[in-house]
Amino acid sequence: MTHVRRLVTVLVMAGSVAACALGSGSSYVDRVVTPADAKVLAGAMAEFVAGRLPAGSSAVILDPTPSEQAANALTPAFVAALRDRGFAVADASQVGAPHTRRIRYLVTRLDNGNLLRVTIDDGAAEASRLFVRNSAGDLQAGGPFTVRQMARAN
Repeated sequence: MTHVRRLVTVLVMAGSVAACALGSGSSYVDRVVTPADAKVLAGAMAEFVAGRLPAGSSAVILDPTPSEQAANALTPAFVAALRDRGFAVADASQVGAPHTRRIRYLVTRLDNGNLLRVTIDDGAAEASRLFVRNSAGDLQAGGPFTVRQMARAN
């Protein structure tokens, strides 16, 4: 049980530090994400979003990454994974349009893998998940998502 608590503490702290460094309205992708890793991470991110939002009834808008990360492999893989699940991905200029939901994502290196954090609508739902390398060197989930969801007002 101590190992699980330690993992959760590391996930929460690393996600909080990354979020503080960027501020709101920005996504972040560490420079080490390869196309193969991007596909694994994007699939997991789309899975989380699909579990929280109804596909087809709303468009999602991805918070942009900083300009120096514009060519990252994760963003187009995430857009494709969302569209494969039936989501419309709108342009960032449409923030505030009816039926749009904002998604922020943060991916940072952690040990021999990556820490992933996905936030929907500025914290209405938020999840973190650690991805580790298996013996073949491929990225895989190191455990389930750690999810935090704000309670809805009556």
